[in-house]
Amino acid sequence: MQRKMRAAAGLLLATMVLLMSALPVQAQGPAPELPERGKVSKNPEDIQNLAAPIADVISGPAWLMAEGVDPRAWIDRPGWNTLTRQQLSSVVGPLTSGDALQGAGLGVLVPYRDPAPAFSRDLLVTRDFSNTPLQTEPDIAVNPLDPDHIVLGTIDYNFPNNTAYVSIDGGVNWDGPRQVKYLRKDRVSGGDPVVEFDSEGNVYMGSISIGIKEYTVGNAVGFALVSSISLSRSEDGGYTWEEPVSTARSEVTSDVTEDLTGRMRGTITLGFLDKPWMTTGLHPTIEDQEVIYVTYVEFNTSYDILYIGEIPTLGSPRVDTTPRLVYSMDQGATWSDPVAAGPTVRRTYGEVSETEGQANTIGTKRVVQGPVPVVDSEGNVFVAWIDSTDDESQKGLGEFYIAKSTDGGESFGDPKRIASFLEPGFRPRNAYFRYWASAFPKLAVGPEDELYVVYTAIPPDSETDEGDIFFIRSLDGGKRWSQPKQLNHDTGTALQFFPAVDVGPDGVIHVMWGDMRDDPVETRYHIYYTRSSDQGDTWGFELPELNLSVGDTRVTDFPSNPNKGFPRGLFLGDYFAIAAIEDEAYIAWADTRLGEYGGYNQKIGFTRQRSIPNPEIFISPNAGPAGEQITVQGHGFQPLINYYLLVGGTEVAAGRTDDLGRITANVFVPVSGEGAHAVTLVDGSGNFASTSFYMEFGFDNIKSISDQLAELLAQLGGD
Repeated sequence: MQRKMRAAAGLLLATMVLLMSALPVQAQGPAPELPERGKVSKNPEDIQNLAAPIADVISGPAWLMAEGVDPRAWIDRPGWNTLTRQQLSSVVGPLTSGDALQGAGLGVLVPYRDPAPAFSRDLLVTRDFSNTPLQTEPDIAVNPLDPDHIVLGTIDYNFPNNTAYVSIDGGVNWDGPRQVKYLRKDRVSGGDPVVEFDSEGNVYMGSISIGIKEYTVGNAVGFALVSSISLSRSEDGGYTWEEPVSTARSEVTSDVTEDLTGRMRGTITLGFLDKPWMTTGLHPTIEDQEVIYVTYVEFNTSYDILYIGEIPTLGSPRVDTTPRLVYSMDQGATWSDPVAAGPTVRRTYGEVSETEGQANTIGTKRVVQGPVPVVDSEGNVFVAWIDSTDDESQKGLGEFYIAKSTDGGESFGDPKRIASFLEPGFRPRNAYFRYWASAFPKLAVGPEDELYVVYTAIPPDSETDEGDIFFIRSLDGGKRWSQPKQLNHDTGTALQFFPAVDVGPDGVIHVMWGDMRDDPVETRYHIYYTRSSDQGDTWGFELPELNLSVGDTRVTDFPSNPNKGFPRGLFLGDYFAIAAIEDEAYIAWADTRLGEYGGYNQKIGFTRQRSIPNPEIFISPNAGPAGEQITVQGHGFQPLINYYLLVGGTEVAAGRTDDLGRITANVFVPVSGEGAHAVTLVDGSGNFASTSFYMEFGFDNIKSISDQLAELLAQLGGD
């Protein structure tokens, strides 16, 4: 009888763990069906999302899974358990893989472009291979051996994996997508792609890989989501990718024993690893030894087993978060044990007393997030992160800390607080997308070992502003830090978000961000940019040949509406990207222009300071009578997108570009007046090119001949 009671108690506790790991703490609802003891579940209802209690502070894809709206998790695949039970179409509006093809004569609706004053025309890098045309969270890296060789990584909802795109001409042309696989033992990629080259030209992509872990509570078996920080290497510049390795992995542990009365006692802990970032650099003491460093934040959600009378129950969850680092000295083949870059902080629900063995745990409602590493010229490793402080995350004050390692990541000194600011919320009040990650520090190192941080914060002098871009620096190896300096130069209260920073080999600091200043509705955003050539003392952008001197400048040639991109406008990713070379900055962002005149659509946009050749159109012959058949060829358009051919403003043909952005069409010139007539090719992203066809015989010639015939007939009739 006692054995049966213990088994029943184990089953009850398993039920509670399943429920608590699947729902936010405040939520109430029926427990899911129990998995059979000792049997691996085939039922997606038994696969519980342990990330739900921390959903608002983890990376976007994991948050979307916790909320049940991640597009990849909704798709039924043979032999692959779905993570939800609803169809995506029942939750969101239509998805399209491109702009809507429009009928001839109905007019052409495309996002016509307004060129930026100092940057190239925008390119849409990503392409679609499904009816889920969504990409987000770009990162870009430049080959140190070739400044025109760029690799871009992104979350890509066409596939269960993240994807890579490669350019070898400075971003003019792109090859891809190339899938970068998640770990074979896992179920799907969890996003957060980050790309980095080493000094030999090998390129690496790190990301989250999400799997399922079996765990036991007494005699019961449960299943929960776990994550690895995976890393793949490419030795051919990003065209092919090796099998990924796990640099670190979370666990689900149950430290449960029976006491003398037969009651189960102990703690159940659910782990999750989040927000990887990566850098490379020389080891501080081993000559010519290059090291890959990966940082991430470790979440551990723990429940103590309590009793109400004879009924076992779970106590309030404790969420411990720790910034951690791992490193590899053999080009990513093997990895060190994780090292804490800073202290563990705690987020609790209810009253919790200090626990033995947790002496370095501070606070009761804190979360740390967004650790990011850099390496200076001496091989010292710096890791910066955000601490939400004890007034809870996404409200009140936030703080930045930085820690330094002088032994190649083996250990870190005491962290130093470098900034305190008003922390943004989960989402801005004027939009639906999550933007708390805008407050994570973006850290860069200069050629003289300067340390630079940019971030979004609520300005203290404006009650209606949702966020400005701020900059701080250290010129003495992180010992002393400047006061924050605002970088955006608008005079209103528009939202600025998702800043990114990089430093060129010439020491110029380049910063970009999303900016809503140009939209009175406060919804659509452009990308803005500024730079500093004096270690951040002054900021601005000048082009004497254009008589341009501004504090910051618009980069994009068409605005993005987040409500037209990801379904319901929920997700732009957690970051945009910039990479700097000598006299140049490459910029990438989530771009929604294709959603303006079709269904939801979100691409990765790209631009640079050097001009990108405009599309071209050629026709043959370029003169002839009305009704003449002509051959039209176009080059340099957006690949794999609808195009429209107009003659004299009238649409005469439509089709689709090939995978190199080329067009060939044979059409008959419609009858019109004698003279030159514009022939224009427009693609669905707003690219266009024009030439002219000279009509040698048209309506006016016919009228002239008709008038002459009428006059001749009149003369003949008079005779």
